[in-house]
Amino acid sequence: MAIGDAEAALSNRWVAWIPGLAALVCLVVMLYLLIQIDVTRKQLQDDGVLEFNFVQQVDHNLTGFAKSLVDYQLSDSAEREAMRDRYIQQYDILYGSILHAGNSWLGHLASLGSVQDFMQRTSDFLLRNEAYMSPDITIDEDLLVRLRGEAFELSQLIYGIGLEMFERKSVVRDAISRRMDELYGALWFCSLCFVLVSLTSVLLFVATMRRTASLRTAAQLTQTQLSTALDELTTGDIERRAQNRFMASASHDLRQPLHALGLYLNALRRHVSTDQGQLILSNINRSTEALNQLLNSMLDLSKLDAGVVDVNWTNVSLDAVFDTLHQNFLPEANQKELALDIQYSGLYVRSDKLLLERILGNLVANALNYTAKGSISVRARSADGNACISVSDTGPGIPRSEQDAIFNEYYQLQNPERDRSKGLGLGLSIVKRLTRLLGVELELSSAEGIGTSFTLTLPLTSASDENADEDTTAQALSEQSVCRDTLHGLSILVIDDEQDVRDGMKTLLIQHGCDVCIADSAEQACDNIIAADWVPDLIIADYRLRDEKTGDMAIRQVREEVNTDVPAMIITGDTSPARLREATASGFPLLHKPVIAEDLYKAIIRLVGDST
Repeated sequence: MAIGDAEAALSNRWVAWIPGLAALVCLVVMLYLLIQIDVTRKQLQDDGVLEFNFVQQVDHNLTGFAKSLVDYQLSDSAEREAMRDRYIQQYDILYGSILHAGNSWLGHLASLGSVQDFMQRTSDFLLRNEAYMSPDITIDEDLLVRLRGEAFELSQLIYGIGLEMFERKSVVRDAISRRMDELYGALWFCSLCFVLVSLTSVLLFVATMRRTASLRTAAQLTQTQLSTALDELTTGDIERRAQNRFMASASHDLRQPLHALGLYLNALRRHVSTDQGQLILSNINRSTEALNQLLNSMLDLSKLDAGVVDVNWTNVSLDAVFDTLHQNFLPEANQKELALDIQYSGLYVRSDKLLLERILGNLVANALNYTAKGSISVRARSADGNACISVSDTGPGIPRSEQDAIFNEYYQLQNPERDRSKGLGLGLSIVKRLTRLLGVELELSSAEGIGTSFTLTLPLTSASDENADEDTTAQALSEQSVCRDTLHGLSILVIDDEQDVRDGMKTLLIQHGCDVCIADSAEQACDNIIAADWVPDLIIADYRLRDEKTGDMAIRQVREEVNTDVPAMIITGDTSPARLREATASGFPLLHKPVIAEDLYKAIIRLVGDST
């Protein structure tokens, strides 16, 4: 940011702070005004008018009583009767105003010592002379003088109290006047702050409106760009989903006849006696196996998308994995006259051995597909507690603009003719998903004309699970050593809605002495069982049957018919993630079409053996 921009930004921040500071000052002033107004209100309420009236009234009554006594003394005999009634009346008024006066009349005067002394003296005066205030009693001259003198004395006393009240109220009036002046000044200050806040707010509002208009223009431009990008993404996503649906449907339709073809070819092997026939049959099997591998790549991708791939975490020897890679890919490398440089390291990692072999195998296969001369190297080294496995080639390299796209499904570089030997473009997509599943960090480094290197980072561990590996190997050898004649005598029910698959399965199993019953639905299977009074030892069902029925539903229906939990397995040609999740959730052992005969034999023997 330039210095001018920084200063402008700082200035804008200070301008934005001005209304806030002014508003805060206004708030403080308003609080001050409220407090002062409340104090003034209380002082005005406590104006002492009632008390002052009381003092004046009492002073007037005492003066009137004393004056009536003077008039009585100066009156002649003819007027004395009326004058007596007059001073008695004045006495009664004074009596009522003093002896019946409450705190509501006295107010704050009740707490003053001078007032308390006055009230006491006046009460004593009234009570002491009450007996003389009767029309029947004539007051003598001495008593008259004494009463008049005490009344004037009390009048002077209450007059002094009233004068003191007046002086105190003058002080209060001056204080209120000063406070009103302060309030007036504070009000002017608050008004100025309010004007400042208003002006600044207007300026900020104008600046904000301009900024809002600028942001609105930028937002509209961004929205247009996002809409365009979203349309492109949505269109691509729709096309990708449509492509996936088509590929899943095509894969299912292709797997059905390919599965039947594999069953027939395996059954045909016994009937081909000449060497030339066996050679032709081997070539057919090799071509079929190549097609199986292409379809299995789509199946692997669908399994990963469906989340039905189980991870078997073990301590894996990288040397063992590298040895498998060497055995699998050395013939192809020799055929293409490429050097396959695999360096053993003695390292062990924590991973799934089969999935790790699949990742590295796909990377090596990808390197072999795109490297015309030079070498492919596989190395491993330790770094910061991790094993870094690199698969490098001397191929043409990958342009930077294509390095993200190569992990998409069905995406291939430099294969416009769709050479089948280079696969379907799923290998790196499967690698990406498997590394994500295993939590493996995957890095790509490539330069055009130099080559490409993929690096995997896995956590190191100390040793391999040798016992687990030995048990797995022993189990595999044990299964391979089981004679196919073990199938002899088994009663097997095959449910599949494809006629070729049913016939191929029956042909293959009958060769091993199985008693096979085939049906295209659960209903037909139940009818055959009832007609033959026959109970199968094993049920093999396709997953997707006619009329929206599934293999697990057919298995349960047959089990209910025979009232026995017959061992069962499901064979499916579906590769859509949703179908794979459904089939896996059924709980039955699952094989995928096309099934290799050896895998079918092992699955049958395992199921029947577990049930006995």
